[in-house]
Amino acid sequence: MKLVHREYLKIAETEYGAVLLDMKSGAYWELNPTSATIVRALLDGGRAEDATRRLTEEFDVDAERAAADVDGVLAAMAAAGVVAA
Repeated sequence: MKLVHREYLKIAETEYGAVLLDMKSGAYWELNPTSATIVRALLDGGRAEDATRRLTEEFDVDAERAAADVDGVLAAMAAAGVVAA
């Protein structure tokens, strides 16, 4: 999966995680800390595997759980039109 219109996606840190803004459409999504880590990995040019690795490095979670979280965030982002296969 890849980010759609990556140049229009901006992430802003908040005290509760982050907000992802699509500057082209004006849509935005509130992200918890786990989702923010996943989105940052993708914005940095990473793939699902990179996001999974970051989760295991930053949080006390095993690779299986991290991969499931990444899959869930990617599915939600695909439904929102932010990522494409």
